[in-house]
Amino acid sequence: MRRITVVMVLVIAGALAGCMKLPDMQPEGILSIAIRLGEASSTSITTKLIPQIAEKIRIRIWNMDTGFNTVATASIGDRQLDIAVPQGHGYSVDAVSYYVKDNRALALTGGSAANVSVEANEMTSIQLSLRPWHAEVTSYERVEPGKSYALELVATDAGGLITRETFESASLHASTDSFQDPDAALPAEPGIYGILFDDRITFTATAPNVSEISPLFIGVLVEFTENWADNTLEDPSERMLFLELPNRHVEEPLYQLMIDPSAGGIVIGISSEKQE
Repeated sequence: MRRITVVMVLVIAGALAGCMKLPDMQPEGILSIAIRLGEASSTSITTKLIPQIAEKIRIRIWNMDTGFNTVATASIGDRQLDIAVPQGHGYSVDAVSYYVKDNRALALTGGSAANVSVEANEMTSIQLSLRPWHAEVTSYERVEPGKSYALELVATDAGGLITRETFESASLHASTDSFQDPDAALPAEPGIYGILFDDRITFTATAPNVSEISPLFIGVLVEFTENWADNTLEDPSERMLFLELPNRHVEEPLYQLMIDPSAGGIVIGISSEKQE
């Protein structure tokens, strides 16, 4: 009986193996990604594409149609990366330079390339220029103490990295004391969460109570999506990416509005862009 049982098992296993077809391996090509460090963009608000404080570059390669998503992290000295991906069309290749500050990986500059095609057993070369983010800001110029105000940020430049494919959430941080110094902590953590759209972020907040006209300094912290996370990194604080708007870490001035006990509300545009 034992012999019969063994024979039956082997016959069944052999029959199943004959019916099963192993999945075909997807042919791959190589994406050769060159990072441009030295040439300034005409839309940049600083002449630095990648600031000296940058430590690493995070690369994300993804395809909306196939669901493919992979990330890689390289040291700032590695200006060319060769990454194998399945053959196909419609790839997006995004890159962000960053450094780690107070247990948070902070984005500095970004760039992207869209509609990249990869052929099997071939190398596809692309170049990415990394630029600072820039956001046009609309808010009240003045607000009364204890009154609510609205703030809207419309991202206008960073190589196309401005959609919900990039950002997961955003929080507003405001104080009557300046936190312009990059070493200063963001006030009022965790902050007031805003509504994230494909091309803008909106907030509603309340001005603090003051007895005389005072400036209110404002910054926004944006968290990248999980699709940007590099869980292979040893330091957990480095795996997720964050971005400050305006970016104090590339010398952008904080947003400001005035708290005025006698103010009414006039909506105007304010910007962190430095004036010539």
